[in-house]
Amino acid sequence: MQRSSTSVSETLTEIGQRRPALLSAINTFSALLCARAAAVPLLAALPDMAHVPLPQWEAQRAEQHQSLLAGWAPQGLDNALHLAATEILPAITALKIFQPVKEKLESFFLSPDPEKTLARTALMGALLAADEQAFIARANEADLPPEILELPAEFIFSAVLRAVCQNIANRPWETVGAWSQGYCPVCGSFPIMGWLDRPAFDEKNAYLAGGGGKKYLYCGMCGTNWRFQRGVCPACSAAGNGTIEILREHDARHGERLEWCTKCKSYCPSLDLRECLSIPDMDAAALGMLHLDIVAAEKKLQPLRLSFWNQF
Repeated sequence: MQRSSTSVSETLTEIGQRRPALLSAINTFSALLCARAAAVPLLAALPDMAHVPLPQWEAQRAEQHQSLLAGWAPQGLDNALHLAATEILPAITALKIFQPVKEKLESFFLSPDPEKTLARTALMGALLAADEQAFIARANEADLPPEILELPAEFIFSAVLRAVCQNIANRPWETVGAWSQGYCPVCGSFPIMGWLDRPAFDEKNAYLAGGGGKKYLYCGMCGTNWRFQRGVCPACSAAGNGTIEILREHDARHGERLEWCTKCKSYCPSLDLRECLSIPDMDAAALGMLHLDIVAAEKKLQPLRLSFWNQF
């Protein structure tokens, strides 16, 4: 059967029908995921985005395990950040937890004040650099608790980064052997999930096909996929027999599984696309594996990357 990619809303609808127990989480966050997905093509089409100064991919830096944007100071993104906030912030402030700080969030992310513009850029830099102290300082300046500011900042900046990635030519990290780390080759974030690819068919000869099963990791921050070695822990790089344990569901038709490292106790949900009839939206699919995050929490495992749904 021909498989096709599905949108955020289509993926979440399918998951909700299959797993009614997740409907509460899906209904809570679907508008937010859909708003970000809809914002990315709008941002990528901004004239400014084609001229954002980005570092060049260098093999030597990659060999030293430095992601493309390591040390990058965001520039030229003022219009993109404002548009991203305009598109995404209503879905955020509709959530109950953010309603008491709605005006402060709108003031910080939407104000044309030059100081607020600089503060937004600085906050994005702190988030990219995983500089917790700088992030806290920016949150204090905005008069917002850091734990409240984190999700809006991540979603708004994530949309901008995804648009930036769409304008990177050739995607050099996709070259075999160009990147071997368990964190994102573009923004340096750890993945929110992994996936195994499907068989590849030769269009000129229907009898020739690859077996599939190559492993990829997916970055929930900038939306990048990258090839990664099976049987290796993305967090601690441990490898060998018995390093990665896999828990598969009894019903394997949807390819969902939990992979965790016996050494460092980190985990990553994963999809085997060879078991899927369609290619899901990866962000929606990650939320749809919340039940595996719950299993992982019961096993005292830690996610490779904290997300808004797996902080138990």
